[in-house]
Amino acid sequence: MQGRKSKRICRNKFECELGKYRYAELRNFCRQYADKKAEAELLLSVKSPTLSAMPHGSEVGDPVVRAAERRAKLLEDVEMIERCAKSVEDGLYFNAIIVNVCLGKAYDFIPKEMMPRTDRNAFFSARREFFRTLDKAKR
Repeated sequence: MQGRKSKRICRNKFECELGKYRYAELRNFCRQYADKKAEAELLLSVKSPTLSAMPHGSEVGDPVVRAAERRAKLLEDVEMIERCAKSVEDGLYFNAIIVNVCLGKAYDFIPKEMMPRTDRNAFFSARREFFRTLDKAKR
């Protein structure tokens, strides 16, 4: 019996180009956009603990510094997503891409005011370009 060659099955050209799992990873990274923005806002309220002679937890380090570092990383991720969305077609589809990819709203439910053109193919072409740009930025 001869060994079978495994054939890569792709639903479309874009999926073959980027890879099924890499696309899923990037999409899920974008779905955390709202959570990252919200958490970054919450981390602004972290304050230094009051100093006393009493022993404290076993955690070493300054909680304010850890919160600032975490917030910087979150904002870096948010800015990366926004920068990639703005770079596609000179930011024409910025709001539509954020709503579709990051907030999970289907194309048919995106407000038409956000769409510069009513051409569905043009939007999905811009969306594919967004994922290509994001892939390069994350590598």
